[in-house]
Amino acid sequence: MYKQFKITEVTKENESKYLDGIVELEDNVYENMIKQGKEGQLFTTGKEDISQYVLSRNNSVFVVTRENDESRVLAATYITQGQIPFTYNDVTKYFKCSEEYMKKVRSEFSDEGEYLATLRKIYIQKITAFVYARDAVLAHYFDNVDRLTAYERNEKIMELIDAELQDSSNNFHEKSAIREELNKHMSTYMDRVLGNSKLYEKFYWVDMEFLKKAYEVAPDAEKSSVTKLNSTIEAYDKILALQKYNIHDKSGCKDEEKYYDANTSNTIELDTYITSDEVREFGLARIIVFEGIKRVLARQDFAGEDSIFLVSTLHKDNLSSKYVSEFFGLKDNLFVTRRTGRDREVHICKIKKDEIQQYLNEIEKKLVVLYNYNPRGIRVSDEERKKILEDQIAYETQEKERLEKLNEPKYAGFTEKKVRKISKLSSEIKKLENTKDIGD
Repeated sequence: MYKQFKITEVTKENESKYLDGIVELEDNVYENMIKQGKEGQLFTTGKEDISQYVLSRNNSVFVVTRENDESRVLAATYITQGQIPFTYNDVTKYFKCSEEYMKKVRSEFSDEGEYLATLRKIYIQKITAFVYARDAVLAHYFDNVDRLTAYERNEKIMELIDAELQDSSNNFHEKSAIREELNKHMSTYMDRVLGNSKLYEKFYWVDMEFLKKAYEVAPDAEKSSVTKLNSTIEAYDKILALQKYNIHDKSGCKDEEKYYDANTSNTIELDTYITSDEVREFGLARIIVFEGIKRVLARQDFAGEDSIFLVSTLHKDNLSSKYVSEFFGLKDNLFVTRRTGRDREVHICKIKKDEIQQYLNEIEKKLVVLYNYNPRGIRVSDEERKKILEDQIAYETQEKERLEKLNEPKYAGFTEKKVRKISKLSSEIKKLENTKDIGD
């Protein structure tokens, strides 16, 4: 099967050959989802942003075409790595906005005085970074910003944000240009100027109220104020409060602490994976994502990291995307408010750095057995084949039973597919057993 298809990474050199085809694929997939009543499950990236993905060193774009006809793009995936912390594309931030996370950060300090000193130091640095970010954003909207007092600058930035809050289509949501730029400039300043990006991530949600409470529970510690409460601190704390994330459901992630170390440096996001309906049964989404992950991992050494993380975000009802993510082990998830009216499931998995090759080998063998994808001609023993088939039957059965319990008409088609797939996989096992006695 796989020999009739060709997987290509889109680069600056070949972008013109594939870009229009990717856009056409996006539009077709989007229109089909609308026809099926799945509005909101996919948002097209668009030609300009896809091109930016291709040109960015932090993003990779891969396409599938037919081997003998590269004029049509049949599948595409965008994989991102190295985003700026707490901006729109930083999926790992959702695991750092809880009280439990702050307790974990506190537990890393054996000395109360050292903890409080660090807390105070980082808050002061955050205010300094905010001043830098505020002025950078204001300079984009207003002339002669340098002539304004600090109070006037804070008034101006709040005016911009209040205007967004009054806009029902914006509400200063996660993809707000102002919110994105403020976070981008603050993160850059904390990293490149102050060299304190790791602590910035850990103490991102600390505001003046948090700081006051921390000092109150340490009677022996110095209770000096950070600085006189002024308009800059008030503005920063207001903006920070507006960015609080709403986590609707954590039941899909039994061990949230497992992902506290995920950050934009050690995480790869499976951003988008779309496939033309005509070739959906070939498993091309899984195949192209695998090749993308493999190539991105080969380019990154993740120096100083013990583990890497794979993440994806998807609409709760987008079961096709859920099954692709879970195929790669992204089975832990949070249900979050990502943008106004656009709730998403954040899926994630953790892989120890020294187990990356083992992980890739296991995924490759699954592709060989389940989708006959074997360009390297690797050998999979009968015992391994049977185990992969049995594991997949268990997964499909579990998902079928989950959908049956939900008993919702919109999932009926998926339930029927699960029944057919379980039957097909069971037949594969019988064929295997009839061909050779397992274990002999």
